[in-house]
Amino acid sequence: MQVMFVDDESRVLSGIERALMIFDAEWECRFANSGHEALEMLNEVPADVVVSDMRMPFMDGAELLTQVRNRWPGTIRIILSGYSEPDATLRMLDVAHRFVSKPCDSTVLLTMVSSALALRDMFQDPAVVNIVGRISRLPAAPKVFNEVCRLIADPGSDTRQIAEVLGSDPALSAKIMQLANSAYFSRGHHIHDIGNAITHLGLEQVKLLVLASNIFSEAGTDPYIDQLQRRALLASTLAARISGHLGVESTAALLAHIALLIPEMREPEYAATKTRGNTPLYAAVGAYLLALWGLPMDIVEAVADHAHPALLTDNKFGVTGTVHIAVALANNVVPDADYLEHTGVLHQLPAWQEMLAHTQENLDE
Repeated sequence: MQVMFVDDESRVLSGIERALMIFDAEWECRFANSGHEALEMLNEVPADVVVSDMRMPFMDGAELLTQVRNRWPGTIRIILSGYSEPDATLRMLDVAHRFVSKPCDSTVLLTMVSSALALRDMFQDPAVVNIVGRISRLPAAPKVFNEVCRLIADPGSDTRQIAEVLGSDPALSAKIMQLANSAYFSRGHHIHDIGNAITHLGLEQVKLLVLASNIFSEAGTDPYIDQLQRRALLASTLAARISGHLGVESTAALLAHIALLIPEMREPEYAATKTRGNTPLYAAVGAYLLALWGLPMDIVEAVADHAHPALLTDNKFGVTGTVHIAVALANNVVPDADYLEHTGVLHQLPAWQEMLAHTQENLDE
């Protein structure tokens, strides 16, 4: 594996190099003191991962990673930053998969690089890697986006109202949760739902992200985006009712079809495609995207496995089973009856179907 570290401070690179000696990773590591030097080296041999400092002269980390994304979309992009001006945060959010606060323990950083590479190995199909590598943003449903902007501009609105609307849209939720779960903000805690993500980031930070950036402003005009959002909200609400709480199940159900926000994923040649692991390509792309964005692995795994839970060796119904049922019913797909019988919950299907009807009525009110 090719890993590149970029920082204009030689002592930082020296610290990483020392940590590598005891980390015992089978990587070929290269070090660059500037963005221009990094690009020259990448032209010779592309990298699997590029880790760059944000604040560098002449070419900062966001500009470097923008060029990396455009020229080598399959490269995993990680950025280090010691300051949190809103403009810098927005630029990082637009091009980096992971964010790390600086100063950072070198061992912690190397562990993150290792986990990112392991995630790519899980979804190693070239089609998945290249599709995901090009994605920095996804379109929000126009009605939801406009309502979020209205609430944020209204001084009388509160965190609960904003969280409820943000949490109804897959694209908005995923991006907020990417930032909340980053090492830049999370301080090691995993955030599993949008309400906790907003509380963790702070309402002012969320307002700045939504109002001051164009990350969310490209709200889709395609009617499919609105339809997908409504089905995702129905699945998420149903998953919360089945599990009895807001958390992993409801978030994974909301994000289960997030890859279908990418137009090419809806093309006929991709619609029925499966990965080498027999996972539907849309599920693998969605899971890999969320994994790269640093969302908790239990959410990632449920998104990856929800379409075919019978492939799991675990005989428990659990999170993936809940997401499978909620997403299938919300999208008028017949659930896997053999799987439900095998896990001992088939008798509950009529109750869940009735629950779906009630949930649909409540959302339509």
